[in-house]
Amino acid sequence: MTTKPSLAALAPLRPRMFRHDENGEPVGLVAGRCVGCGRVTFPARAACSHCHPGTPVEDYFLSTHGVIYAATTIHLPSALGHPAPYSYGYVELTEDHTRIFAPLLGPKGRPFCVGEPVQLVFFEIQAKAIDGTLGYGFAVEDNPS
Repeated sequence: MTTKPSLAALAPLRPRMFRHDENGEPVGLVAGRCVGCGRVTFPARAACSHCHPGTPVEDYFLSTHGVIYAATTIHLPSALGHPAPYSYGYVELTEDHTRIFAPLLGPKGRPFCVGEPVQLVFFEIQAKAIDGTLGYGFAVEDNPS
């Protein structure tokens, strides 16, 4: 049996983007929610773009499950060094009424379908320009409930 390597030692993609457990392992994404209008944005912003600039934004922990809203697969290597093919898409986090843009993970070249249930996963980004960085994405759920 192999053990999964710890992701706790990796540098975050962006400060304050991840929620961690007591061992420092990532367990969720941190968004911002405007205390005035309740809008949720990811990544979190310093101020709400819909309210007065002084309206505070509080941390909001996003759900870890959603459905694919839109997806595409890129068949050329990225400028950062991501090997092709790789997929990105919008994921609808229905509990949060929020869509976020993220990598979609699965077997190379696997098509992703709108409406497919996905779950949040964390990984070390495999791009030459940013090796050693903690990233996030969504993978198709094995057993959606």
